Amino acid sequence: MNVPNYYQILGVGRDATASEIKHAFRKLAKRYHPDKLDTGSEPAQIADAKRMFREVCSAYDVLQDKKRKSDYDRRLQYIERQTNSKHSFYDRFRNVSQDYAKLELLFQSLLHQNYETGISMYEQLCSKCEKKGREWCIDDFFNYEDSRDCEFLIAEAYQKLGFANGNSSLTERYRKIERAMQIYESLLSAEGQRPCFKHFIREVKDRLKRIYLYHFSIEGYQESSRIPLSKISALELPKRETAWIYKKIAEFYVEIELYPEAREVLLMAFELQPKLVGAKKICRILNIANQQIS
Repeated sequence: MNVPNYYQILGVGRDATASEIKHAFRKLAKRYHPDKLDTGSEPAQIADAKRMFREVCSAYDVLQDKKRKSDYDRRLQYIERQTNSKHSFYDRFRNVSQDYAKLELLFQSLLHQNYETGISMYEQLCSKCEKKGREWCIDDFFNYEDSRDCEFLIAEAYQKLGFANGNSSLTERYRKIERAMQIYESLLSAEGQRPCFKHFIREVKDRLKRIYLYHFSIEGYQESSRIPLSKISALELPKRETAWIYKKIAEFYVEIELYPEAREVLLMAFELQPKLVGAKKICRILNIANQQIS
């Protein structure tokens, strides 16, 4: 896959700050902007300048956006590992099993955000192993780092499809969100035992936070599979952030008239953040002392 190296284009390091990226962009944009060329420039020079200007703009558009930069870093990291390996995927595994080739196609589909195709291929591989009475394991095919990257992309695909407003039934959407949650949690567990995910671990926690809150919504709530609050504390988020999540859960419990549960969770929020912002209304409803409110 041809993925341009935006860091090289801007002439900055992987650890460049937002201000350094902006400074590099402005410097190069001035150099290559077509309006800055001499009037006597050759057509080839003009074409090269326009091409470079487009590349510089594309690089800046991605690297200045935290979400797009995170996605790009993950894809670039994977491509570089594949490029630096002594043999290509197909050279290593072409004589072993078609499953290897399918997995590579699966990975490429997810990298290109073809979520439905990728998930369909993933579930076919899982189903094939289940019929043979064994669990399919991605580590049988990739090295440890690539396996975790692939799992991240699979979880991302499940999450995107689960939260999409498509033609899928609510049951099917819920199943996909549950699967995404399971894989993200597995990644967190693996990271605790053998760190390799570093740059993306905060993103995994943010995605789990969204999924957990989904389970405390009208659409996602199921009494039979209620998310334990211990999962939220296990994310080890800042106290202020965890308190905010507890407050949102308490507000949901009030909405469905589970007042004892709402009171319990809200008091947990106050234990973490005594001056909890935006809690006056719910405190009045639950008859919680005003002195706990900021």
